[in-house]
Amino acid sequence: MGRSGAVLGIIGLILAAGSIGFTFIVWNGQNTSNSDLKAELDDLIDDLNNLTDELNFLTDEFNNFTRTTVVGKWNALYDNQDYEPYNLTNNWLYEYRGNSLNNTNYIAVSNNNTRITLLKSGWYRIHLSVLLKNINASFLYKTSILKDGATEFVLDRLQTGATFNEYYHHVDSSAFVYSNGTNYIEINGYTDWDDYFSPHLSPHYNQLTIEYVAQ
Repeated sequence: MGRSGAVLGIIGLILAAGSIGFTFIVWNGQNTSNSDLKAELDDLIDDLNNLTDELNFLTDEFNNFTRTTVVGKWNALYDNQDYEPYNLTNNWLYEYRGNSLNNTNYIAVSNNNTRITLLKSGWYRIHLSVLLKNINASFLYKTSILKDGATEFVLDRLQTGATFNEYYHHVDSSAFVYSNGTNYIEINGYTDWDDYFSPHLSPHYNQLTIEYVAQ
């Protein structure tokens, strides 16, 4: 039985048990033999026992719901141009600073805080919130998750028009990435022209969070 089926089944049993109890109250004022009354009580007890079993089953179902564990959190983000081919003002890696949580059972950080190896096999939720500055007109801007050096997911894509006159762009996006226990991720900032853009220097605007998703 699925979760919704279990819930509907429990509601049905509650209604059934209520109707049996109502019937017993009505019959109790009439001429009813002890054997009939005992049979009705036995049926009611059986239904209540079944209801208890369904409730226990539903509790197990709730306990098995997908849970997430926060395994990494950084509150300051910078642009890093130290590692080829991500060593340009328009093509760089996010550098994670202001670390407030780093569970080494799940993740390992390397390459000057630009690479995160996902140590435990399973799904990870990557959430990035960042305020980008120096955004100009007529450019394409992308923020992507790289898995083992290849694009895994584009967190944000901004194509500015010729009349674009904003200076900032806020990214707030998540993605799920699977790791076999050895895969690593990086986050890439890219624009299609020689245009320098970067995360805002204030940590109040930026955060990277990594959660391990357990079944």
